[in-house]
Amino acid sequence: MAIAPRDGTLERMNETPKKLTRSRADRVVGGVCGGMGRYFNVDPLFFRIGAVALAFVGGAGLLLYLAALVLVPNEDQPDGDPTAVQQRNRGLVIVAIVVGLIVVFPFLLGGWLVLGAVGIPLAVLVAAGVLVWWLVSGEGPSGDAGDIARRAALGVAVLIVCAVIAVLAVFVTAIGPTWLIPAFVVLAGVAIVGTAFVRPLRWLVLPAVTLALSGGFVAAADIHADGGVGNRHYRPASSADLREHYELGIGQLVVDLRDTNLPAGDVPLDLDVGIGEARVIVPENVCVATVADVRMGNIRLFGHDHGGVDVDYQDLPDARPGHTRLLLKGDVGVGEVNLRHHDYEVFEENFDPLDDVTHQGACDA
Repeated sequence: MAIAPRDGTLERMNETPKKLTRSRADRVVGGVCGGMGRYFNVDPLFFRIGAVALAFVGGAGLLLYLAALVLVPNEDQPDGDPTAVQQRNRGLVIVAIVVGLIVVFPFLLGGWLVLGAVGIPLAVLVAAGVLVWWLVSGEGPSGDAGDIARRAALGVAVLIVCAVIAVLAVFVTAIGPTWLIPAFVVLAGVAIVGTAFVRPLRWLVLPAVTLALSGGFVAAADIHADGGVGNRHYRPASSADLREHYELGIGQLVVDLRDTNLPAGDVPLDLDVGIGEARVIVPENVCVATVADVRMGNIRLFGHDHGGVDVDYQDLPDARPGHTRLLLKGDVGVGEVNLRHHDYEVFEENFDPLDDVTHQGACDA
């Protein structure tokens, strides 16, 4: 008389072997990821994320998914039915070959470049979103993939809101009144401290810090936007039409002197821009003495750049006898002081960078 073993061998022998099939209940396209999640007892979302990520690597994810559609049967398909399998696979094999040759193969050469250009920044953005949401809500990076994706999306939304707050704080502080942003920061600080022992307002910390940093930067850089907003282009015909002082709050300020009848001797010109560009276009027979101050940005003088933070530049040559010397004083908070001979843009076909890299022939060497 045979005695059944007591180590569980009989139970294992009677168990139905697991079979990889495509899911009918949990499917987005063909049920491949749902079936793999059930087979490996893992959330199918992980396989879906992996398939999408591999799609950026030369289309490998798309090819693998098509292969799974061809080779993995449906969960309700009876075993030992090769005719049904052949009928189902014939069209899918043709589609896989056509897609692989026409669509996927050209991307194989640049697949890793796409992964580096898209996948890595996307991963960094997701990580930043999770960390930000952890800061504002206290929910750490735990739970299943769905929870992590939700927290990453909420964290990215918080970053977008903070970016909008930073831009608004810069504009409000530059335009005025100057007390408005500090008042909001003080109110937020009082609210955070006042609720610290009851129910802390963690979500208010990051916007308050963004307000304080943006407003503090504008105030420390002494950026003012009193001259309005927009683009201003001036082309005075004579020295009588040329003003000594031009001011703009936010935008592009252009003073074109190529058609201006300038007298010999010193001609003062003062440009003040809060945020944007102060551009002066001068004829080649004019000597320019420059004093420029940019809190953050660039000073471009005839093709030569001087960029950074708190940039001060002085170039005070003397003009040759009988020539005009323009006494340019440029003051820009955030942006650029641009002195040039031509009005070409760098993206225009007829632009030659050497046109602006010229020596001032009207200055006394």
